[in-house]
Amino acid sequence: MMKFLRGIAASMLLAFATTVHADEAKTDVKLLYTAASPFVAVYVAKEQGFFDKNGVRVELQLAQNGSVLLAGILSNSAQVGLPTPTVILQAINNGMDLRVFAATNIFPDSTAASLIVGTDSGIRKAADLSGKKVGVPGIGGLLDVVMRKWVDENGGDSGKMNIVEVILPQTGDALRSKQVDAVTSVDPFASRAVESGAGTILGSYMSVIEPGSPAALLTTTGEWASSHPEAIAGMQRALEEAAAFIATHPGEARAAIAKYTSLPLPVLANIPMPNLTNLRLDPNKSLGFWQKIALEQGLITEPVNLTKVVIPFRP
Repeated sequence: MMKFLRGIAASMLLAFATTVHADEAKTDVKLLYTAASPFVAVYVAKEQGFFDKNGVRVELQLAQNGSVLLAGILSNSAQVGLPTPTVILQAINNGMDLRVFAATNIFPDSTAASLIVGTDSGIRKAADLSGKKVGVPGIGGLLDVVMRKWVDENGGDSGKMNIVEVILPQTGDALRSKQVDAVTSVDPFASRAVESGAGTILGSYMSVIEPGSPAALLTTTGEWASSHPEAIAGMQRALEEAAAFIATHPGEARAAIAKYTSLPLPVLANIPMPNLTNLRLDPNKSLGFWQKIALEQGLITEPVNLTKVVIPFRP
């Protein structure tokens, strides 16, 4: 009997030691994000244990706006962030050493992303935006630059608008209080603002984006990337596993969005899932459009070496 009990004890000790060793072998990663439904693959990878399964212990930390994401990465208060492509290109153009290794989602995307105007603003077309105050979540970010491009291509003059920063969760409140005349926003905040009567959609400017272009990128520093290749490969695998899971588990996906955006599930009930068909990056196919628009709008002074910036997926 004692021999049997000693055997059980030894087996339990071995199992415990194996679990502890496996847990210690995981890489700790703090990931900065902004509250937006298109980042659902990241949320689900965390909630369903796909990051842990692939050797990465990820802590998600909410940032109030996109402007603090790169600051967090560069200061090493976080290892990974989810900035938009134009912000990344500007940072690299200014001498920062960054790498990108996966997309959060790609275009075309059915997620609502629109220019929303106040219900009594008098704005009915792009030309009416001249002299108006327009809120964007980050100056020089994706929503800002594509909104400007849409305005210019639809009879307006983006150079005559007064651009200010408005964080995404304040979309409806900023319109209702007349802090701004219009806001560039994405779901769930865009749909919520319209449904609440705070504003109406002037146009969906995502039509100007080339298919296959990513909305945001998992980004880190060159130094961290070179010293943590296995962690990056693990996160890449986890995101693809999350994308596959989301395709067949929309309920769990919406629950994850609710948790990390702090919005109630009923608000998210009719939110479409983002385009997760390909989260892998190709230097020119994924970032070529963003580099072109950044050069056109004077955000960068010279082309960025995209091949150096992109870390390919590893099997």
